Amino acid sequence: MLSPIGRSAWCYAVSVCCRPHLELQADEDGFDLAPLNKLVSKLGNYLNGELKSHSNLERFFNEFIESRDQYELSDSLNGRISELAFSAITGAFDALNDDECDDTDLISASLNDLFDELDELGGESAPLRAYWQELDQEWKAALASTKQRPIARDIMKSITETDVCLLYTSDAAD
Repeated sequence: MLSPIGRSAWCYAVSVCCRPHLELQADEDGFDLAPLNKLVSKLGNYLNGELKSHSNLERFFNEFIESRDQYELSDSLNGRISELAFSAITGAFDALNDDECDDTDLISASLNDLFDELDELGGESAPLRAYWQELDQEWKAALASTKQRPIARDIMKSITETDVCLLYTSDAAD
């Protein structure tokens, strides 16, 4: 079981990994990702100790929430992946404010639902599911001993650098 800071970093990593989907959806919808970009940057800085002020982080989170409330995602697989990215970044922030908050199971279940949907649409999710399971295990192992900030830079780097997006298929590029 991860500590609150470990759960925050895990959720943060999910949001970073899903980012290309969110960027694609935002481009299609004409949505400004600047508030999200700022929050993701500041949250990463907060987790690794570069940003000390929780109230500063909270200000960026509130700007993101205000922006997010104005954005209606499309009813598509990519829209649901984008919603997962939004939920993950929210879960990352919530874990910092509530020691009992643990969205990791909910996010994992949502991701598995997205894999199921990909299969229903004719995609091939088996390699992506296996990749996700490997990432999840790696991230949890890397974060298992993390109990407080700052999280070591090598750990932050290892959980945010992935080979492919969690739900990327070659069909998505076409």
